[in-house]
Amino acid sequence: MELFTNKKISAGFTLLEMLIYVALVSIVVSAIVLFGLWAIQVGAKTKANSEVLGNARRAMETMVYEIRKSQSVYAPSSIFDANPGQLSLEQTNPDGSTEPSGFIDFFLCDQALCLKREKANPVALTNNSVRVTSLIFNQRLNSASSPSIKITLQISSASSTRPEDVTSIDLTTAANLRSY
Repeated sequence: MELFTNKKISAGFTLLEMLIYVALVSIVVSAIVLFGLWAIQVGAKTKANSEVLGNARRAMETMVYEIRKSQSVYAPSSIFDANPGQLSLEQTNPDGSTEPSGFIDFFLCDQALCLKREKANPVALTNNSVRVTSLIFNQRLNSASSPSIKITLQISSASSTRPEDVTSIDLTTAANLRSY
């Protein structure tokens, strides 16, 4: 004879267990989504920093290189101690050129730093992902035969839409014109 017992057989989840499970899964998914958003934001900021630093470095290297191979500053078209400044340099043309010297200018064209050689179109030294916010040239007269130019350059990211993502760098350097 079979005895009837009051055993309760549990098959499935209770409502409380299901609520706890959903809450734990929601917390884990939220943490993963927030981490992903943070990683994307850090990646964008890093890319903006890299763009700004790379453009500023290339622009400064180009200006220093051209200053060092120049023989004099062309004062009538140079703008010193002002923002935006302009620097005009006289350079000896390479052998085989019909003219003994030529001119090169550095200036802002829109929000880019541009270089213009005599009888050529301006060339942007910075790309569209950055904007030059300050360009100041100062002439230092170390001696009559060896003047130097101090360059102060500020570049910021142009692609950032949020103020907290804007990256900016200030660079200052000086270069001597070559001596004869």
